[in-house]
Amino acid sequence: MKETLIGIVLGDGYLEPHGRGIRLQVNHSARFKAYVEWKRQELLELKPSPLHRHDNGGYPFWRFVTRSHPYLDELRRLFYGRDRKIVPETINRLLTHPKSLAVWFMDDGTCDRRQGSVLFETQCYGPDDLERLRGALESNFGVKSAVHRSGVGRGRRLYVTVAEAKKLAAVVSPYTLPELRYKLPFPVTTDGRKV
Repeated sequence: MKETLIGIVLGDGYLEPHGRGIRLQVNHSARFKAYVEWKRQELLELKPSPLHRHDNGGYPFWRFVTRSHPYLDELRRLFYGRDRKIVPETINRLLTHPKSLAVWFMDDGTCDRRQGSVLFETQCYGPDDLERLRGALESNFGVKSAVHRSGVGRGRRLYVTVAEAKKLAAVVSPYTLPELRYKLPFPVTTDGRKV
């Protein structure tokens, strides 16, 4: 469960104060219902709510929340500064399992189909956060990346070259769900074989 949580918190998950504790909120577009269901199954220890569909003014999404848990309190202290999500200085010791990387990739990874490079949509993070993530990717998984601008006023993203994307794909592919394999930089079947 902890490996999945690290990827979720780095990506689209939100650790929110609730009552006297912290709970996790997971939301994804309606087309990713299978992914939301998978995350819910991964987190059964946290007693997640049933899935709820929200129409959201024509932009439907699926959502669940967990119960509060002491481990979520710990993650909230690590991953949230005063006003925004951050990357903790201990990320090198937290982002160590390929499953964590795969979940983060499924949440925030995008592939440039023309060339096979990968971007992590990290616009919510600051420059120091991105340097810590860059370091963790290289030291823990052997994947080099660079920080690129995302557009005027839109933050920065982590860019993974075509050569490095091959390494990334080898690490995350065994954990990438069939519904999200389209994000992988090289054509693969749903059972992981290259085509």
